[in-house]
Amino acid sequence: MPNDSIYVWLSGLPDGKRGLKRPRELDMATPPRSSSQTGRSLSPSKKRKINGDEDNGGSISRSDDDRIVGQDLDATPRSGPPSQRPSLSMRPASFHPPSSTSLGHSSATSLVSDRQSSKGSRRSASPVKTITGLQRLDKPVLYRSLDDGDAGFRQLPEDVRQLYDDILAVTTYRTGIYPAEIRAQIESLFTRHPPPDSIYRKPEEEADHNRGRLAQETGKDEEPFFDYLPLSSLFADRLEAASLQARFALAEFYKIRAIEGVARECLDLRRSEAAWNADVHAPLLKLALSRRHGSVIYENATSARILPCFRPSLVTGEVSEGKMVDFILAPRLSSELDSAIQNRLIKLSRQMKSPALASAQLYLNQTDYSPLTRSPSAVSIETKVGGASLEEGRLQLGIWTAAWYKRMEMLSVGGGIHGPQLPTLPLILVYDHQWSLYFAVDRLDRIEVCGALLIGMTDNLPNIYQLLTVLGLLGTWIDTTFRSWATDTFGPQTGSRMPMSGPSR
Repeated sequence: MPNDSIYVWLSGLPDGKRGLKRPRELDMATPPRSSSQTGRSLSPSKKRKINGDEDNGGSISRSDDDRIVGQDLDATPRSGPPSQRPSLSMRPASFHPPSSTSLGHSSATSLVSDRQSSKGSRRSASPVKTITGLQRLDKPVLYRSLDDGDAGFRQLPEDVRQLYDDILAVTTYRTGIYPAEIRAQIESLFTRHPPPDSIYRKPEEEADHNRGRLAQETGKDEEPFFDYLPLSSLFADRLEAASLQARFALAEFYKIRAIEGVARECLDLRRSEAAWNADVHAPLLKLALSRRHGSVIYENATSARILPCFRPSLVTGEVSEGKMVDFILAPRLSSELDSAIQNRLIKLSRQMKSPALASAQLYLNQTDYSPLTRSPSAVSIETKVGGASLEEGRLQLGIWTAAWYKRMEMLSVGGGIHGPQLPTLPLILVYDHQWSLYFAVDRLDRIEVCGALLIGMTDNLPNIYQLLTVLGLLGTWIDTTFRSWATDTFGPQTGSRMPMSGPSR
């Protein structure tokens, strides 16, 4: 029988081998003679199974040779108690892995430790962890509630008061959120409670004329408002009768319905912030700014870091951690203004003695992100999704804004000196569907962030249209008020009267 053969084979093994098994296992200070033995010594030895017949089959471990004598080999094998199973804890305390293996393990452990220490040190190095900590900046950032009605109007500087009034009319009464050209489509969705007349805005004859002029200048019969939505094929049956503005409104309507569906799906599936940015926020911004014909741009700024020399400092002398935002809205500069800003920055860079500072002076904003090299940031947008902290979002907006104001003051803009002062900056914090607006106000000795004002959501059609209308108002403000400030501050006519000084260290 097979079991008899096994017993004969085991009985023939030299007694000395079995006798030396335990002492050799206890004396492991001498390294094994080969790398293969080294590899096996790092983990419990695997058992070599010797199969018996179907009735009396079992498995025998070669490391358990010394326990085989005296056992009934024909008995059905059963698992022993846990204490009999080989484990790392059974190894003698005197065991030391070979030097090469030990060195590799030590290096790996050290590397992990260093990384953990590095992460910990990076976290602990940030002296500003909450929005309360923003008050300890050398130019404090304070979050203030925005009062209702006329009181809120008086809280804000002159450069955003009209913008605030226009936004309030939209968010309070939903005035003019739907294009009049799609009234039939809107009323078909709300047959039980048709929207009032005030909810529709009048046909934009001037915008229609501007689109036709732009199409003529580009040599195209139709202005390609959406590279993802061919207007002519979508509305081919109505091209003869529909105006360009009507076709645009219809295309916008269908695109908004698509964004609504994607936004709901993002929330239901708990998609990441990056997915929201790519599938919901970016298309929405593109749609809102399409009415500006490219004069106002949006940039995905998730890679835009704050340059170290522009990070706001604390009153203790520490430097705050660089925080980033998700999107930036900015005016598209004319070639004349762009050239004037470039020449001014090059001139300032040549005054710097430090190479790092000289390089930093080549950027108008607080970041070296290439698309924002010379276009002044007008509106900053920070996005968060479920599970994230709104406090962290406000903190990021606060530090980012403080860094921008610091950069402008290093360009001798603002600070109460003679010449152009710092503009009020709209800030947007997005949390899932919800979009909230703040206004960052320069008070010379501090920055007040007033808000929040709920400007829209992405959960249904009326809320998205409201949000698009407010974003459109922000685009108009960027294209007019903010652009005028940028031209007055950095334009070629200001070169002789605007000192461009900065640190020369």
